[in-house]
Amino acid sequence: MVSIWPIDKRISRRALLGKAWILPTGLMLPACATDQAGADAKTAATVIYSPAPATTPIHALNVRLAEAAIESSAFSSLDVQAVALPESINDFSGLPPLERRHHWPIVTTIDFDMARAGAGPDWHGYPRVNTDLKFVSSLTDVGFGISMWGVAVTDPEQLRGKRIATPPRPSAVRLMTEVLLRDGWGILDDVELVDMLPPQILAARAAGKIDGTSWNLVGPSVNGHRATVPQSPADPWRFVAVDDAALAKINASHSFHLVQTKLLEDAPALLSLAQGLAVWDETQPAQIGAMLEFIEAKGMTIPGFASTAQQMAAWPGLSAEAVHPVARAFYKSRGIKI
Repeated sequence: MVSIWPIDKRISRRALLGKAWILPTGLMLPACATDQAGADAKTAATVIYSPAPATTPIHALNVRLAEAAIESSAFSSLDVQAVALPESINDFSGLPPLERRHHWPIVTTIDFDMARAGAGPDWHGYPRVNTDLKFVSSLTDVGFGISMWGVAVTDPEQLRGKRIATPPRPSAVRLMTEVLLRDGWGILDDVELVDMLPPQILAARAAGKIDGTSWNLVGPSVNGHRATVPQSPADPWRFVAVDDAALAKINASHSFHLVQTKLLEDAPALLSLAQGLAVWDETQPAQIGAMLEFIEAKGMTIPGFASTAQQMAAWPGLSAEAVHPVARAFYKSRGIKI
């Protein structure tokens, strides 16, 4: 399918907001990850780019991954930086292979397909076709939806005229918000999206400035195995259900493939905005193998992380060509066919 993006809503704000989500992590910043010809790849720092702001629980989970995985002898240095998508891919996709291989982006189910296809709106898009970007492992399932306060919303039509807080562009959560409201429910033009970062939501709610918000719930990669969800200003039982019809409309309008997820027993079905680890074609096989083995062995020690090979391989619409050969061999050896 070809992605559909409304021309009249393309307002580039990258210069203003593109770096607003790049925050210090408290970890050691890596040196320039460049190699001399023939140098051992272990001498360069490997950097994992977490797409969530540094103050969020999702980013904290990604930091825990790196802090534990550095125990592997395959890495001399392994750091995490909070850099929003699409910058964490676009800023490095054109680097020379020997340098680029040390930059590992964590992707979402909406961004991975768009990055490989060179698609997306101008404010959250990928001008380069990145078929050299490859999937390694699913990490964390993230439920995305619209949560309202007050009277329960049982039909998306009830959202017309409402003020919904959502992160400013560029942002994968903002993109999901617009995709759901426009393509899934057909009401984007009839709601007011209020640019707002998560720390501002509680005060805005108390002041009566917003009626609801788009929000994420952190959870594991496989339905039915739920993790503790961090406290949030969203009321789980107030989420607006994303039914099969809305999901089908979204997938029919775009090249990416989304699925539903149900992370809370008392919440309706939401969209999955799962996070997964990706690398480039030239990334060192030993490092990829070490990371896969670590996630399989230690993922259960990180709440919400994939902890079995089956969970690690779970990614909607995944094709064998989009998986790094090291990862394909890893899953095949465990009887998992992709």
